[in-house]
Amino acid sequence: MKNFIFPQERELVILCTSEELRGVLFSPDHIKGLIFAVASAPEIPLPDIWLPWVFQRRGELSSEEQADKLTDLLMTMLQQQLGLMRDERVDLPASLILPEDYQERSAQDMALCQWFSGLLAGHSLLESLWQKAWQSRDKKHPHSMPDAVKTLSHCLSIFSTFADIGLAMEQSAQRTDKDNFASMLPKIYRSLPLALRQYVILSGELVEYLPNQFESYVQQQYES
Repeated sequence: MKNFIFPQERELVILCTSEELRGVLFSPDHIKGLIFAVASAPEIPLPDIWLPWVFQRRGELSSEEQADKLTDLLMTMLQQQLGLMRDERVDLPASLILPEDYQERSAQDMALCQWFSGLLAGHSLLESLWQKAWQSRDKKHPHSMPDAVKTLSHCLSIFSTFADIGLAMEQSAQRTDKDNFASMLPKIYRSLPLALRQYVILSGELVEYLPNQFESYVQQQYES
């Protein structure tokens, strides 16, 4: 795991925990996971589509200046995440640890869970883009679909486990042995960097099945 920390992350924490915006914006880690999902999409949505997703509930920003600051902050973080992906530096941030007392803690209390809840929320909101790419790939190269579908399902299953560990443990207790699942969780946790890379690689493979909006948008971001 790499400790990729951008200066903007500290600004994001200040905004999210401010008296005015606490409870209006999602947690900083949720938003960072969401940004990862947006950057990983086969086609990057326009800012006016995904920027509202950082709001947990409706709320008015105090000024146009504050709105511009939040927008600039999020767009910069997206560009930085895209840069890491472009350079094949995809990893689990070092701050996202699996606490030793994870069985006693809630998902809201763990940065790891918050980050993956953001990633999954973003993936769900971008599902139509993924489906469009899937359908195009299925028409052109149907033989490649089973492996691709298996890979994505595997990644999303692991992400879901760490988006809400408590829920995952409850579900495992219904299927098998809860204690056995708990003992396996650290090993599953260590597989997260690989799963994230597989997720991004799979998305990259799907880009060729979509129009060129993705490439033009990324180029636009690096030129701005």
